[in-house]
Amino acid sequence: MTGDDLIGLHGKETTGPRWAPFKQLNNAAARLVHEGRTTEAAAMFEQAYRLTLVDDLDGAGYDARARVLGNLATLAEHRGDTAAALRLAGDALDACASAEHDVGDRFGTVAVRTAVLIQRSQTHQLLGRYHHALADLEAALALTAGTDDNDDNRLLAFNLHNTRSVLLLRLEHLEAAEAAALHALDLATAHYPALAGHPYSNLAYIAQAHNDHDTAMAYLQLAEQLHTAAGDTAQAALAVANQGRVAGRQGDRDAAVALLARAERAFLDGEQPLRAAEIRYGRAHAAFDSGAVEEARALLPGAIETLRAAGHVVALAEALGLQGDMLAADADFAAAEQAYVEARELYAATGARYHLARLDMRRAFAAAAARDRTDDPDERRQLLQVALYFSLPSALATDAVRHQYAPGGARERWAATVAIPAMAHALHLAMELRDGALISELLEHMSSTVSLHAAGHDAAAVAALDPIELPVPDFEAEEFAFAASAFVTGAAEGFPAPRFALPPRLRVNPNRESALEPWIIETERRYGFAIRSDQVVDAW
Repeated sequence: MTGDDLIGLHGKETTGPRWAPFKQLNNAAARLVHEGRTTEAAAMFEQAYRLTLVDDLDGAGYDARARVLGNLATLAEHRGDTAAALRLAGDALDACASAEHDVGDRFGTVAVRTAVLIQRSQTHQLLGRYHHALADLEAALALTAGTDDNDDNRLLAFNLHNTRSVLLLRLEHLEAAEAAALHALDLATAHYPALAGHPYSNLAYIAQAHNDHDTAMAYLQLAEQLHTAAGDTAQAALAVANQGRVAGRQGDRDAAVALLARAERAFLDGEQPLRAAEIRYGRAHAAFDSGAVEEARALLPGAIETLRAAGHVVALAEALGLQGDMLAADADFAAAEQAYVEARELYAATGARYHLARLDMRRAFAAAAARDRTDDPDERRQLLQVALYFSLPSALATDAVRHQYAPGGARERWAATVAIPAMAHALHLAMELRDGALISELLEHMSSTVSLHAAGHDAAAVAALDPIELPVPDFEAEEFAFAASAFVTGAAEGFPAPRFALPPRLRVNPNRESALEPWIIETERRYGFAIRSDQVVDAW
């Protein structure tokens, strides 16, 4: 929704001399946004909007109003005012409806409506409202079905697939996200090379999820170069921030600190405090990981405050998880657990099952750390049991995530780089507790092959199972509603892919009750998805 010299929706017919002043203001403001001068841009967009506040507004005027409201919605999200972003997007869609009622699609208003739906989907994603985000994308997709192959529609197709890739990442469908990112990359390469940095950043996230940090860094450096060449300072800064996060994962603390600080300064200069808060959390994480605890303590509270005010669910959950880690390191385990539980509630509301498991593993680490701080044998054993209570279901769930992958390299990378380390921690705890039966069954469970024919569970049914009792302190049962369960379990038609069926449960010793089966049941209850089929087979 910008001027002819920028990538954006240019419309069909000209809106005529009456709206020429509006067009000049709107296009000039768009250029200011591109340069990172968002406060000036917002004032100019507001000036353009006021030109549409007349009693005799015609179809061209409604189209103009929709375009500027869409731009204002984008700026509102950037400054962290998500409520205003949603309100402005709704007003833009109302203006689209009025324009289309008066003059149809004469001025390209359908493309504007599609773009606003995509933008609103992004805001819903930020808030963790994935059902709403998907609904907006589906509505946008319906508007683009069967449209002409013109410049506006190709740009919308790119934005659709790129945004869908990000949503699929949030829903933990990495393979489908990769396919959408590659589709977006093909469109960008063919028509909008300056936009190719966006899908490269998504591909970097996928590589990082598989612990392929070198590939992730290469993608992000390419994304930075593309955004810089296009003059898109904000997106270049985001690529730099992500490079900093990858550097931190690679153990290069100096590079992580320098890259993240550079990116935060760029967003502060560009008047995008929400993005700056995301990066401030990243700086706190890098500082904590490198042992600079006081620096982390100074950075994290302000980041949490901004993220909480904006309702940025994903980033807030991550920041609260880090807060839990920091409190556990200070031996304030009660406060750490409070932070972990709040983060877990945020993840549970979005159906982020792997992130739930990952957070529970951090709770296991905290319990194990508490064990190391006491000499009382009974208390040490009890804390080991607490650690296992969190660690083993987390490891079983993490291992089972591989079943959402089609057979191939990505599945094997997940197993090797994510699932096996998680299971190794649970095995270590079981060994410390000297639970030989559980250890032997875990080893058999890990080595069992997939089944091509076993029937799977119903995810809703396993989520409703009663909690089991374990020899741990009296926890309340943790029941969670998965807001996006259909999409998380892969039941939605939008995510088809070839799959192996779930592998069967194993009967390791027919002469005694299974030591592992209660943990499998607890895992399925806790995370709301099946990790093994109902079929039971003998291990030997």
